[in-house]
Amino acid sequence: MRKIRGRELMPYVFLGVLTVIGCWCCAGKGGVFGVKVDWLSQHSVLPDYFRQQFYETGKLFPEFAGNLGGGQNIYHFSYYGLYSPIFLLSYLLPFVKMGDYLMAVSATGIFASAGLLYYWLGRRGFSWEISLPVSVLFLFAGPVIFQSCHQVMFINYMPFLIMAFVGEDRYFEKGKSGLYTVSVFLMILTSFYFSIGGMLVLALYGLSRYVARKSRAAFLLPMITAVFMSGFLLVPTAYAIFGKREGSAGIDVWELLMPRFPLESLVHSPYGIGLTTGIITILLTGLFYRKWSERLLHGGCLIIFILPVFCWLLNGGLYVRGKALIPFLPLLCYLTAVYLEKLRLKETSFAVNIVAYLFTIGWLFAGHFFGKEFSGEPSKWYLLLIESSLLFACLCIYRRQRSLLLLVVPPILCLLLGGRDNSFINRDTDEMLDKQTYAKVTDIRIGKLASRALEEEEGFWRLEQAGDEEEKSADLNRIWNNRQWISSLYSSAYNAEYQSFREDIFGVEKPFRNNLMQTASDNPLYQKLMGVKYVIGDAQHEKAMASAGYKRYLAEGEYVVYRSGNTAPIAYVSDKVLGEQEYDSLDFPFSQTALMEYAVVTDSRKQDASWKAELEAGIVPVELSIPDTNREDLAVKRTSGGAYHIQAEKKGRMMCKIDVPKGAMVFETEKGGLLFLRFRLDNHCKNKDAAVWLNGTRNKLSAANHVYYNGNTFFTYVVPLEAGASEISLDFGKGDYEILDMECFLGDGSLLEDSGKPEERLYQSPFEVNWDETKGNLISGKIQVKNTGYFITSIPYDDGFEIFVDGKRTKPERVNKAFLGCSIKKGEHQIKMIYHAPGLDLGKAAACIGALFFILMLAAEKYRAIITTG
Repeated sequence: MRKIRGRELMPYVFLGVLTVIGCWCCAGKGGVFGVKVDWLSQHSVLPDYFRQQFYETGKLFPEFAGNLGGGQNIYHFSYYGLYSPIFLLSYLLPFVKMGDYLMAVSATGIFASAGLLYYWLGRRGFSWEISLPVSVLFLFAGPVIFQSCHQVMFINYMPFLIMAFVGEDRYFEKGKSGLYTVSVFLMILTSFYFSIGGMLVLALYGLSRYVARKSRAAFLLPMITAVFMSGFLLVPTAYAIFGKREGSAGIDVWELLMPRFPLESLVHSPYGIGLTTGIITILLTGLFYRKWSERLLHGGCLIIFILPVFCWLLNGGLYVRGKALIPFLPLLCYLTAVYLEKLRLKETSFAVNIVAYLFTIGWLFAGHFFGKEFSGEPSKWYLLLIESSLLFACLCIYRRQRSLLLLVVPPILCLLLGGRDNSFINRDTDEMLDKQTYAKVTDIRIGKLASRALEEEEGFWRLEQAGDEEEKSADLNRIWNNRQWISSLYSSAYNAEYQSFREDIFGVEKPFRNNLMQTASDNPLYQKLMGVKYVIGDAQHEKAMASAGYKRYLAEGEYVVYRSGNTAPIAYVSDKVLGEQEYDSLDFPFSQTALMEYAVVTDSRKQDASWKAELEAGIVPVELSIPDTNREDLAVKRTSGGAYHIQAEKKGRMMCKIDVPKGAMVFETEKGGLLFLRFRLDNHCKNKDAAVWLNGTRNKLSAANHVYYNGNTFFTYVVPLEAGASEISLDFGKGDYEILDMECFLGDGSLLEDSGKPEERLYQSPFEVNWDETKGNLISGKIQVKNTGYFITSIPYDDGFEIFVDGKRTKPERVNKAFLGCSIKKGEHQIKMIYHAPGLDLGKAAACIGALFFILMLAAEKYRAIITTG
């Protein structure tokens, strides 16, 4: 074995130091290498949930995430590293907080990627004078450091992708496919979404190598083998995603085939490849290289970048966004090294470079004026023109000075100074997470308090966390204990029926601009329906929790567990049912209150004629009077049509009177009341968010151009009121908008109870869960059914469920419009609900076939090597 000399390690040490500096500067004064939203609420908590479930079940192939979003197919979350080798390693470290672990492996991944790129370029014959600057260029490219603390899955597969390039070279040079296959396999497991682009890059690179060598025609075979080996992830994930309701609008086929000249997906943006404008020049110059294989590689990249259909396909047919092109980054760094080497060897003429730079300028003009890129920010486009001119000037100087520093230093400086979003030296971004917030959200005392509450609870209920919008966003997927079940969810894939129920049927408030963020609701009726018996908050929430029927139960430090005695169990049996046809005839707010009195089933039975009158008896229409005002920061004016025109320079509060009709005695009870409010919001500033708070509960309509536009044009609120209350606070967020078609109702606080005689209650027979058996994809327990009726749950319905009553399979039914249930007879029964992730068995079979083929492929290569040497 050749001894490694110290100077050979120096480039790796240098890259390591730059990585540490870059990560430290990105974290800045906050001190946390992570951001407030996606990193905190998805990338650092979902892997921790996978780890918790493994500890509980011991299964490496989970199927059900009962704790999240009411209960979901776990492959809805596979994007976040369900089988990622990076997170599987954390299973050996139960004592390490997942957020801390993620920061460490993200920084390590950046260094590993840059170091592997340097190693790969060296293997391809480039000197360290070229390999090292190009590796630094990679390190400071837009997405590398930025996405390592934002959308981790955008970049964490990169070490395995670069390993695959090394393995592909080894395959062409020595006929050995092991490293190539394993690297692709690990890349898929780490980030299956971006592995599609990664495999396209490898296929393009492999094609150019095949054309150059005229050998190894089966270079795609190791990649296909890796895909089959990943079947246990890819197949059930495809089944899960296929059932997701799409929020994107249709795209014209002709638009996908019309050439464009992208800028944001190629230069500087952290949501694209993120290099300088010089990469456009390099790609254009490559079209004039002598070797056909080199022209093929450059031309192939240009075609993929210019035709939107490729970007659309790489994004799974959802939209045309440059993030799917990030896997091209190491290949473009390799092409940069090729360009520098050819300049050093004088293998390209200066005339070709002049033509390429002129076409680059043309590309910038075409992208800006015809592609409308940076059209709203012309200063960015001007900077691109200056940058391109600077790089051309450096090339001209290089002709006389012949120093590579003139070609490699300016692009690196341009990346460092090229923009607020992707510059790692920016320390003041509002997105970065600070130590105080991180410590508060991940405070282990909250977890201990949750565990205490749940350990003392024998029943089947949910526990959620209260807080402001920032705290709620952080806790959308946060699970402290495997006994903790929550109704909230934040994932790019989800149970579509559950989402539709929340938005279209029940009308849960939307406090966030992202339509994928399904929040824990403040609506006490929704909390009751979903079985949220426990809520953790602090002492400041006590008054609000009390008005919603929650009382102080446990406390530790500033944290308090509040408990309600009136919420529905997660599963129960009732004979108080309403047919879907009758339920569908109800409007707001009765579409909500009906679910407090009845369970909705698909049976077309008819109720007594008085059911609707009885339902409406406890609700009275009222008027919410918003006074006209003309303050410096807020103007409210009622129009002749009854709408309210709001113009707010900043968030402003008003107290609004509730005009109760004579004879309405709702507020005179000790239970207080519930205020129901719904209106349509017409946003005059279409490309800006608009938000309105009622008694602290926020609804937001996101800007029309937001990629995850939430479509929340109807703001719905249900808030508790104290007895005797005659006014309520309304906060108007910054913007210019109108409130139209306002509906306001008042309901009695008894709606939050399940009172009356036991046989007349909705929750007649609670399900007694067996916590020793209930884990993973199995929910087991018994129930004493008082009256023949329906088994009702607040677990979202999914075709993957099987229900066994006393060991006999029972047909699952959809109840309450979106949830799992079945008919059941009077008597004591043992019930098991088992979830099977669709496609998992098929995926396991594909993985076995792939593994067998991989073994045979290695054996064949070994046999050929023996024959050759023998």
